[in-house]
Order: sequence, then structure tokens, then C-alpha cells
Amino acid sequence: MKKVLTLIVLSLFVVSVSFAGTPTNKAIGFNGGLNGISHRMLMDSGIGVEGILGLAYNAPAGDTQDAALNLNIGANVLKCLWETEAGSLSGNLNGFAGVGIAMVGSNIKDSDSVTNITINVGLEPEIFLLDNLSVTTRMGLQILLNGDTLGADGKAATDTGSTVFQTFGQGVSIVNGVSFNWYF
Repeated sequence: MKKVLTLIVLSLFVVSVSFAGTPTNKAIGFNGGLNGISHRMLMDSGIGVEGILGLAYNAPAGDTQDAALNLNIGANVLKCLWETEAGSLSGNLNGFAGVGIAMVGSNIKDSDSVTNITINVGLEPEIFLLDNLSVTTRMGLQILLNGDTLGADGKAATDTGSTVFQTFGQGVSIVNGVSFNWYF
């Protein structure tokens, strides 16, 4: 699975590098919030959409464990609120709203899996390190809908569902993972 994902990422990078001389409003990258590959399409009006797909494979470490596959899917709507060019450094401040679905497996033998849904809203500062390469982070609010934990038979093992209102990140942190975008 790692080889397939690596091949896909390298293929996307090679295709995007071939267009490196003329950046457009399309980008591929790594989204640190959902830990996945992202694709952005922005219009001249400053409104855009972003799709995210992330996979994680946990190999078993012993006889008491199973392999687990985690899948993250997300979609965001973006709006450029402010942009600037200051010498060689340029950047944007984007507003965004989105939804994410995380299907999280467990590598404990005959154990539980869970599906969580997040609803996000906030701001995204974007700084261009090169003409085609930007780095972003996200700050904002999140509603996390934790699903019931499912047992190995597919039935709810316990009533573990909950709704959590929080800022992005762990604890009191409001900064979400760092993301990179390559515009092509």
C-alpha cells in the first residue's frame, strides 16, 4: 500500500512540475490537518474548493495485533480575504469552511473501529516561499462528531458517540497542522 501511495504522489508531483513555468490557480499538496494529499482549484474571484484524501496503514507489531487502515476524506470551500506582495515575499489570508470524515481502524486484534465527522470554519494564512510553493496553517473552530465505536462484528460495541466543540489542534492550541501547496 505504501508503494502505491508513493507512486501516486510522485506521479502527481511530476505532472505538476511540468507546468512549473506558468503557475495557475490549481495546486496539489499535503494537508497537515487531515494528513492527506490535497487538490485545490481557485477561481479569479478568490473563491475555491479543496479536496483531501489521506490513507494510513498500521502494520501489526505482533501476534496480538491486526493491520489497520485509516481513511481521511475532506472538502473545503475557500475565499481569499486579503492578499499582498511585499518584495520577494507574498501571501494570502483565506477564510474557509469544510467537512472531514475520518474512518479510523484499530490494530488491536478483534477490536473496534470508529467513524468521526468534523465541521471546520476559520482562517488560513498562506505564505508563498516560491512563486509556485506555499505553506499554510489553519486556525479556527471545529465541531467533532465522534461516532460509536464498532466491534469486530460491525455492531456498536458501546455507546461512545459524542459531540465536541473545540479549537483546532490539541488542548488549547488553535493552530492546525502545516500544509504545503504546489501551484501548477
